[in-house]
Amino acid sequence: MTEHHLSPQPKTVMVSSTARDLPLHRKEVLDACLRQGMFPVMMEHLPASDAEAISASLQMVDEADIYLGIFAHRYGYVPTGHDISVTEMEYHRAVARNIPRLIFVMGKEHPLTIDDVELGEGAARLKAFKDRVQTENIVNFFKSPTDLRAHVINSLSKLRQPDLTAFHYVSDIPTPPSHRFTSNAHDLVID
Repeated sequence: MTEHHLSPQPKTVMVSSTARDLPLHRKEVLDACLRQGMFPVMMEHLPASDAEAISASLQMVDEADIYLGIFAHRYGYVPTGHDISVTEMEYHRAVARNIPRLIFVMGKEHPLTIDDVELGEGAARLKAFKDRVQTENIVNFFKSPTDLRAHVINSLSKLRQPDLTAFHYVSDIPTPPSHRFTSNAHDLVID
């Protein structure tokens, strides 16, 4: 008769970032999550309406075990009738839920193109948001998509549940022999 062990459900990681400027980064983060045995949840295809997109996005945060935020030089999409981006809404929801938050910010040595940088009002909102995020959390800075992947693997490994079943086994170690002692210590006899 074989024994069946239920393995724990993999942790769900909500990956939050702007999508247009970070596709390679998001691909590396997806790979990092999977390598750590965790399930990444990403908003790659927004629903048609703003209300549906916000609802779907926040629901993903509500169902996540871990929030993973990636911040670069774009503030992100601000839906009509709202003052903050969907990315910032996701962060607020993770804070409200008090789930672990892993924050990764693009470092100054990361190569950029002009299209990667938001200007004007979005840049001011982004600065205020990043200042808040960096004040409230421990932050890792990355200098490339692969560097981000390494930071994510390292950070997620600290939140991964150990596989306790790996330590449950029947030993094949034989029973040690009995020892008989004589009156002289050097006359040890092993049966």
